[in-house]
Amino acid sequence: MDGVRGIAFARARVLMNTIAGIRNEPLIKVVFITTLTTALWFGTLYLFHYGLSFFYGFPIIGPALMDEAMYIFFAVLFIMLMLSALIVSHSTLFNSAEVEFLFSKPMNHRIIYIYRLLQTGVFSSWAFLFLGLPLLIAYALIKGVSAWFYLALPAWFAMFVILPTALACLAVLVMVRFFKYERLKYYFIAIMAITFMALYWYYKTAIAPEARAGGDIAHFMDTFLYHLRILKHPFFPGYWMASSIVKAGSGLAPQSWSYVFAYGATALVALQLNWLASGALFHRGWLKSRNRSNRAISHPDNGATNRLLGYLSFLPRPTAALIVKDVRIFARDFNQYSQFLIYLAILGVYIFNLRNIPASVDNPYWKMIVVFLNLSATSLVLAGFTVRFLFPQISLEGNKIWMLGLAPITFRKLVLQKFFLNFIPVLLISEALMVSTNLMLSTPPGLFFISCSVAAMSSGGLVGLALGLGSLYPNFREDNPARIVSGFGGTLNFVIALGYVMLMIIVFAFPYFAYEIHYNITKQTFSFLLSGAWATAVLATAAAGILPMIAGYRKLHRMEF
Repeated sequence: MDGVRGIAFARARVLMNTIAGIRNEPLIKVVFITTLTTALWFGTLYLFHYGLSFFYGFPIIGPALMDEAMYIFFAVLFIMLMLSALIVSHSTLFNSAEVEFLFSKPMNHRIIYIYRLLQTGVFSSWAFLFLGLPLLIAYALIKGVSAWFYLALPAWFAMFVILPTALACLAVLVMVRFFKYERLKYYFIAIMAITFMALYWYYKTAIAPEARAGGDIAHFMDTFLYHLRILKHPFFPGYWMASSIVKAGSGLAPQSWSYVFAYGATALVALQLNWLASGALFHRGWLKSRNRSNRAISHPDNGATNRLLGYLSFLPRPTAALIVKDVRIFARDFNQYSQFLIYLAILGVYIFNLRNIPASVDNPYWKMIVVFLNLSATSLVLAGFTVRFLFPQISLEGNKIWMLGLAPITFRKLVLQKFFLNFIPVLLISEALMVSTNLMLSTPPGLFFISCSVAAMSSGGLVGLALGLGSLYPNFREDNPARIVSGFGGTLNFVIALGYVMLMIIVFAFPYFAYEIHYNITKQTFSFLLSGAWATAVLATAAAGILPMIAGYRKLHRMEF
């Protein structure tokens, strides 16, 4: 147990040093960040409470519809946590300098494995917990549950995260030990492609024809919930946790705790399997991951990324070389592009589902809701994408950052190069998504233009925010992107990105709903509020996208090498 005490002592010292570092920060900075985080959290709680109350207010079906939302939420959350842990666990268990250091110490390999497994759970779930907790509190407030429900929420979430993390780590442990490392990425891509094609086939043959048959919202919702019944299968762990929440909300405490115990027992069994397997597989798998086959260096004229340098001849040579380097690193990093493929798959599923919106959505009230929900979903996906992929980019330069400090390129140009390299694909993806979904929804021209403009501004603001804060709070000692993002700077980036997206949506939604739906303002007031919304959006985008980058490259310029 010396290993456990040593790891616990080290983590405690790291926590104490982190707290001490916060004490050394300017008071106004700490107060500002704390206030902003608290305000955003309570703002998220308010929005979830408002949205769930809206569904709860439907006659007859309202309470059942809100309970169904809980089942869908926990089912999707369980699957997303599994995917996130699958990707994060590989770098956390096998591609970390800390694991190499711990293996050099007289410690039980199983203890090292469980310690890294718990870290995987934290790295892969912190954002889900930040958003999931206000949703459950909003649900509890509407249901009027007892006080014990709120006290049990932290234990519920901790237990909920452990099971998908344990299953994902066990799968990665077996794959790394018994399959060639170079082929793992191809297995993953093949599995993702087969799964996506199977879901698309089921969607085209079963869901789409039935959803279009009825032609109204009621039939669409009934069809949608019917085909999601698999998520409520008694053997699906997400169903157990959702059932415990729903039963608790209905005042059925004994039934709620029975589902909790079933989930907890399954999580303990999964942890036991990890403990047994890690003794025989973890160290051997780690050694195997170190013994990778050597690849011959390609000729400068061979390969797509090598030829890319010739296509960028119009750029300064250092800038073109950095672009090629970033593209090559992304193409070689399994953890990065695998998550990128998952994001694209989620967007693809989302677009295909929009094709089944029934014709009755032409009702102005429903059309307005769907359009702004579509804009919100797109902006939130962009926020998560930029935080996950763009914030770590400066930090991933690692301890070789001093070479860039000596290179014939300023840090200002470095940050701008990374901005334009990432802004262009993000802009193209967001605009393609908004144009296609607006065409499917037959959005009016005014809303069409606003949604596409907001998506374009959000792309620039979110990319600049992620790269700027990534430069302002770099972590050159860490090579795990998930761990970089879960630090202070990544958390701050996530919080500000959510606040920025909420502001961009609210300033345009308020005048439209007030004028088009509730009819409680005049046309002149609507025009005035819309002009204010445009001014607010432009200022917010400039503040979010430009100011952090200026502060970031100045911070890099002041660094000593």
